[in-house]
Amino acid sequence: MCRIVPLLISHGVFVVIGICFLGVTPLLAQELGPAPLPGGVEAGRAGSDASAKTSGGEDADLDSILDLDLKSLGSIAVRESTFTDPIVEGVSKTAEKASEAPGIVDVITAKDIEDFGAKNLYEALEWATSVYMTGSFMYPRNIASIRGDLAAHEGNHVLVLINGRPFRECVGGGFNSTIYTAFPIHMIERIEVIRGPGSVLYGTNAFTGVINVVTKNPKEPTIHASVLGGSYGWQSYSLAAGNGNESRGYYGGAMYNRSKGWPFTATLEDMTSDTGLYGEDNIGVFAMYRNNGFTANLYVSRPRVEEVGSVVVWPTVQTMNPRVFTDFGYLREIDDRQSIDLHFTYNYLGGEVPGAIPQYTFLTTAHSFLLEGTYRRELWDGMDMIAGGVADIHVGNLVMGPYTLLGMFREIWYSAYLQFDYRVNDWLKLVGGMQGNMPGIVEGGIVPRAGVIVSLNENWTTKFLYGEAFRSPLYAERYINVPFVIAGNPDLVPEVIQTFDVQLAYHTDDYRLAATYFHSDYFDSIIRTGTLPETYVNNGGLMIQGVELENEWQLSDRLRWVGSVTYQNSARDGEHNVTEVPNWMAKMGLAYHNDRGLHVALMDVFYGARSTPAGALHVNPEPDEYHLASLNMRLDLNRRFHWDTNRRMELQFLIQNLFNEPINHVEFQRGVINTLPAGPGRAFYGGFTMAY
Repeated sequence: MCRIVPLLISHGVFVVIGICFLGVTPLLAQELGPAPLPGGVEAGRAGSDASAKTSGGEDADLDSILDLDLKSLGSIAVRESTFTDPIVEGVSKTAEKASEAPGIVDVITAKDIEDFGAKNLYEALEWATSVYMTGSFMYPRNIASIRGDLAAHEGNHVLVLINGRPFRECVGGGFNSTIYTAFPIHMIERIEVIRGPGSVLYGTNAFTGVINVVTKNPKEPTIHASVLGGSYGWQSYSLAAGNGNESRGYYGGAMYNRSKGWPFTATLEDMTSDTGLYGEDNIGVFAMYRNNGFTANLYVSRPRVEEVGSVVVWPTVQTMNPRVFTDFGYLREIDDRQSIDLHFTYNYLGGEVPGAIPQYTFLTTAHSFLLEGTYRRELWDGMDMIAGGVADIHVGNLVMGPYTLLGMFREIWYSAYLQFDYRVNDWLKLVGGMQGNMPGIVEGGIVPRAGVIVSLNENWTTKFLYGEAFRSPLYAERYINVPFVIAGNPDLVPEVIQTFDVQLAYHTDDYRLAATYFHSDYFDSIIRTGTLPETYVNNGGLMIQGVELENEWQLSDRLRWVGSVTYQNSARDGEHNVTEVPNWMAKMGLAYHNDRGLHVALMDVFYGARSTPAGALHVNPEPDEYHLASLNMRLDLNRRFHWDTNRRMELQFLIQNLFNEPINHVEFQRGVINTLPAGPGRAFYGGFTMAY
């Protein structure tokens, strides 16, 4: 069996990491036996015994291997999709196996969500490789930091997609807490977390990564209802229903959750200390309809959360950032070699953040209308092309009481993209593409993508990837005017990132082990700087590099393991650890079930210590390392009591922050104080689910 390394972690708890590079090759070879030889060599072995006396026996077999040329590798069979090599759609806007996609992708499935017990999308993303979930004083739980990147509290370096379409607003560019906390978690089929640049196909914001939320697509009648309650007055209610077949279908549902709040104790910028209740009250509704080539998606959310507000003083305030997302698409199959895909996508943001004086509430309005056409064509056997164009219309404004901070604006961004995918043979795939962007009156540019994917045999795959991405400065960053606080900079240019990835992966139907090295260089990064009033500037370069190890293992029919370890480091002008993100992260989960309906799963998310901004006042606990462990138990009542029903009825018991660790995250946006509380202590939840 594969070597298993037990690691001793805090509280005397042993966690088993199934990552086993030492001795993996000889051990796997011993278990699997001789590898199938390419070019029909295995088939030729049937007659080798009969010809051994005249042709040299084993020497003849060796000669036949040495005589193979590279083209003979094309006979290696293409593996079918498995849970270790799932189908993804977000990397190239087309369905492909993760091992063959020109990107580094991690998939969190509906089974993972059920097994390990996430209450919302934010918690599920904490399990993803190289992802650090955090927030700021003004936008809690708003950031999915990928690969050590943490630039601003708007979260505009990661693009979120809903069924492949951009969930992106045009004022801050990344008010994503509305989907992280309110999207109906039970309606998700999988979450594709793509690490690395994605601007070639998706444009601005697909900078350090893309998160594609793919919803369930029922092919038969389905109904789901659940309720969950627990610590800090938590209540959650979920409902969904749908039906369909291969050509048409519908699916709709909602989630409502609220909490009285966990104790939030901190010293703020005015040096006063107090305790408030960090509560929330969130509603999210999603609906989907499809009919042959026509699709429609709708997501509406109204999250309301407690925070310390824009001026970072007590008492806490309630903010509300309602969002509307809708997309209409039509896929026309011209013939069996070409198609055209048309989309209209609308995003709305209505933000409300109370100021120091109630009459001076910040009110944001943002409308984004995106028109996109994508043409796909198989040029010849093995050569596919994707070409498309986008027009993105932005309308919005920002006011504070009687003051206009950002007048009503209108602008249009254009972009065009092209990608070629050439399968030379079954073992070699080449990918190349680029996007040209023209973000209104801002300087445009071109970003490329290139990749070489080699299937060494049916189990081993290696990827060599290069990609660039951009984030264009928003209208607010160029023209906002908050008196004595911040002034826009009309001379901003897009920030650019270039990333090199090298990955080596081994996978079978029930086992996967992957190692990835990445190196990212940032250019013209957009930051806020200066004394009051601050302004936005392009501040030059940044380098982040790291290593990622991932492992999935179906140990038996009843037991499976998932795990990842990340080490990354950032540097700017000779100074290291400049992004306030932990250098070390580890995500380790073990799930078990038996025939009597019992499901038990343990997940431990480890974050290492983080650095604090230079000059920050150390008035709160330091951002030390911590383990965010959870234990989720489900009991299938039908199996347990042998009930003969057509419904799935389950009881759930969930413990989060099992070790009652203090959770303090760096206050990175202003850098005035060192940390703010980012999560509660140990919490208990119980619930019931019925589905059929």
